[in-house]
Amino acid sequence: MRWLILLLLLGLVGAVAKNGCHVREFYGIAYTIHNPSERHQQMSMWLTNNAPHCRSQDYVVMWNNLSEWAGAADSAELRTKVIHGYKDALEREKK
Repeated sequence: MRWLILLLLLGLVGAVAKNGCHVREFYGIAYTIHNPSERHQQMSMWLTNNAPHCRSQDYVVMWNNLSEWAGAADSAELRTKVIHGYKDALEREKK
């Protein structure tokens, strides 16, 4: 019985982790990857992969903290992805 409950909980955690925008993951990239080129690449990939799941409020938090979180990896590309994500999120929220 314990194994069944454990399997159900693990399945639930996996489902939640795959379907959502967790800004703390984006923030985590900033403080775990010290090479600016690699940090830029990981942040860009995270934005691409998680854009459909983020709300407009998530993008506001990212925009307001991007210079601090990205540091030398901050770029027009990252800023553009955040802006487009924000606009797309507003459109989704209107529906």
